[in-house]
Amino acid sequence: MNPDLSKQAVLTIETLCELGCSHVNQLIDDARKGHKLDVLSDFEAAEIELIIEELSQIMMIYNKQD
Repeated sequence: MNPDLSKQAVLTIETLCELGCSHVNQLIDDARKGHKLDVLSDFEAAEIELIIEELSQIMMIYNKQD
């Protein structure tokens, strides 16, 4: 994981991943479309970008396995 992520961000990423691939993919898609993400409302914009990037990298790994 990106060392620039806060502990809260890492915990949020882990929690989101537990919700499943479909949920994470939808979250990534919404973020890329510029939608406000309530689940990430506690974070500053720069950290939200890091979180979305981390989730995207995680999903690339899962998509390669399929």
